[in-house]
Amino acid sequence: MRPPMTDVEYRRFSDWLAEEYGLVFGPEKRDILRSRLEPRRSELGFDTFEQLFFHVKYHPERDSERDKLIPHLTNNESYFFREREQLAAFGSEVLPGLRDRLAAQKRHEVRVLSAGCAAGEEAYSLAIAVHESNLFPADWKVRLTGIDLDPEALERARAGRYTQNAFRRLDPSIKAKYFTSQDDGMWELNDRIRQMVTFQRANLADRTWPASLRRLDVIFCRNVLIYFGEATTRQVAEAFHDALVPGGYLFLGHSESLSRVPTRLEAVRRPGTVFYRRPEKTGE
Repeated sequence: MRPPMTDVEYRRFSDWLAEEYGLVFGPEKRDILRSRLEPRRSELGFDTFEQLFFHVKYHPERDSERDKLIPHLTNNESYFFREREQLAAFGSEVLPGLRDRLAAQKRHEVRVLSAGCAAGEEAYSLAIAVHESNLFPADWKVRLTGIDLDPEALERARAGRYTQNAFRRLDPSIKAKYFTSQDDGMWELNDRIRQMVTFQRANLADRTWPASLRRLDVIFCRNVLIYFGEATTRQVAEAFHDALVPGGYLFLGHSESLSRVPTRLEAVRRPGTVFYRRPEKTGE
């Protein structure tokens, strides 16, 4: 029998998840929170959610226990070339302008981040877009990094193997060019694109996450801020600003916006999409 989640259990989990990871489960998402915690409660054989709470918070091996809980809390559903209007703007406007600006600075290195990269579909889509652009000769370094909170998702990203569902919006010619069918029904990404991307774990709610990265030219963080409260969103937006070089770009999901969050990033509007840019002037 599945136990109910008491008011006290709900408050403990919702407060802790907001503080630790920035994940907000308001009263309207109480049933969702319970359903996402239920598999781990059942796996551990606990009778109540209170037992689960104290287990993940105070167990001697709580870090590994939290790693097992995290995959249940977030939605890692993604697919290749999601929100094509943004990727079109990335390929037709951002990359050419970036190439010209960096060439003028004699910096032949491009740094792109996929934040909340899940199993790597977005990060690899960006790598394919860069490769298809033919804008960066062999003497340029293109460094793409994917970061995520979920360790299981990162392992899948590093493996570069996907089911047919990941290609539901991908041009068949691109799939044929960059992926190879495997005997188990999976599709494996070719080594050239895989080698363009590295993956590492990061918690966007932790203010120190940008410290492990050099200043970035482009950040994609799509369909992640929807899980955060206003305070965490404001903090993450400020971190994105500081992590970008002057003139750098930020892409959010189509349902996400910084319009209600104080930010020094400027909105750039194009047909079918909006993205953001850090002003060029020093100090802004």
